[in-house]
Amino acid sequence: MISELIIGGLASGSLYALIGIAIVLVLQATEVPNFAQGEMAMFATFVAFSLLTTYHLSWWIVLPATLAFAALQGIIVQQVVIRPLLGAPIINAVIATLGLNMALHSVAGMIWGNQTNVFTSPLADWPVFKLLGVNVSADSALTILVSVAMVVLFTLILRHTRAGIALRAASQNQQVAKLMGISVSRSFALAWAMGSMAGVVAGMLVAPVLFLDVNMMGPLLIKGFAGAVLGGLSSLGGVFVGGLLLGVVENLMGAYVSGSFSEALSFLLIIGVLVVAPAGLFGRVKSQKL
Repeated sequence: MISELIIGGLASGSLYALIGIAIVLVLQATEVPNFAQGEMAMFATFVAFSLLTTYHLSWWIVLPATLAFAALQGIIVQQVVIRPLLGAPIINAVIATLGLNMALHSVAGMIWGNQTNVFTSPLADWPVFKLLGVNVSADSALTILVSVAMVVLFTLILRHTRAGIALRAASQNQQVAKLMGISVSRSFALAWAMGSMAGVVAGMLVAPVLFLDVNMMGPLLIKGFAGAVLGGLSSLGGVFVGGLLLGVVENLMGAYVSGSFSEALSFLLIIGVLVVAPAGLFGRVKSQKL
C-alpha cells in the first residue's frame, strides 16, 4: 500500500517538477515569475489534441510538432510581451504574465470550448505491470521517466552547449555578457522556449490522467511554484527533487492523515521547511558583500 502511494506521489511530483523547472528556467534568466506558464502549457496541449483528433496525425508527428509550437510560443511571448519591459520594474512583467494568463484562457475557451475532452495516452492499452512487487501503471512510469529525461537534457544543455553557457552568463550579469558578445535577448528567448517546452510536456502527460479542459493547469501551476520553492530556486536538480517530495508527501498525507486537507497540510509543511531553510532544501543563499 505505502509503496504504491509513493509511486503515485512520484508520478504526481514529476508533473509538479516539470512545471517548476519551466518556471525556474525563466526566473533564473529574466527574474520574471511566469504566471502564464500553466495557460501556455494548456494552450499548446490543446494544439496537440487538435492534431490528434481533427487531423488524425500519429503521436510520432504530434509530439515534435507540439514541442516546436511550444518553443515558438515561448519565443514570441518573450520577444513581444517581455522584451519591451526589460529595464522596467519587475512588477510590470508580472502583471503582463497575469494578463497573458487570462488572455490565453479566454482564447482557448473560444477556440475549443469550455467542456472537458478526453486526451488519449499513447500507452492507454498498456497493462499495469509490477516493479519490485508494486503495481505501476504505464502512464505513471512514463511520467517519471520523461521528467527525469527532461531534467538531464536541460542540465546538459545549460552546462555543455554554447547557447546554454551563454544563457547562464546572461542570467548572472547582462552587462558583462553583452561585453563578451553574447546576445542577451537571444539567450532569454532560449530560456522561454525551454520553459514552454517543459510546460507542454507536463500538460501532455497530465491530460490523459485528468480530462483536458481550459482549467486543468491552474492547480498544477501552484504546485509547480510550491515544489520549486521547496527544492530551492538555484538548481534544476533541487527543483526536481522538491516537486517529487511535494507529490509524495501530498499522497501520503491524503491517505494517512486527511484526504480533504492533504494539500493544505502539504503547504503547511512547506512553510515549516522554509522557516528553517529560506532558500529551500537544496537552494543556495546568495552572499552579499557589505
